[in-house]
Amino acid sequence: MKKLTILCASAIMLASCGMMGGSAASGNQQQTASQQQVAAVSADPSTQGQSAGNALKNIYAQYKVDGKYDASNINNIINTLTLVNNCQGLKNNAKNSDYWKNFASGLILGSDMLVNTANVNKVTDGLQSMVNSVDTSKLQAAANDANAAATNAMATANSISNILSLFSNNK
Repeated sequence: MKKLTILCASAIMLASCGMMGGSAASGNQQQTASQQQVAAVSADPSTQGQSAGNALKNIYAQYKVDGKYDASNINNIINTLTLVNNCQGLKNNAKNSDYWKNFASGLILGSDMLVNTANVNKVTDGLQSMVNSVDTSKLQAAANDANAAATNAMATANSISNILSLFSNNK
């Protein structure tokens, strides 16, 4: 029940941001988790590293706020999925030094220097270890559910907004 409440609250926040024009999850910009995975796997290593670095930075920022990694936080789930999807190339390119160098430079850039030249090898090794041992199907399902919940919450918020606008016309 607590997870459902958190999911609904997150979806409503996303919907309200979308109503104000600030949500990247609205309109035609919205991608399903499987589309994101396909796009991530086909991207060049530097782009994958940048996306992974950005997701890692976002996860770390939330970690600092919460004091722990909160697996029930929908933003953490989405950022984790983005991180895992963009690190998939590390599995197949373990011995490709050009791939690793390009991925690492993107990781540094995307993380806004959270990952830096002093820790990039350890972070990249840790990411490779993670993708070698993680089953992403549950993350994919959670992200798809969150996507559907956000879409439904946005439709509900739009309907409520339309109803509320009727009252302002009756002044």
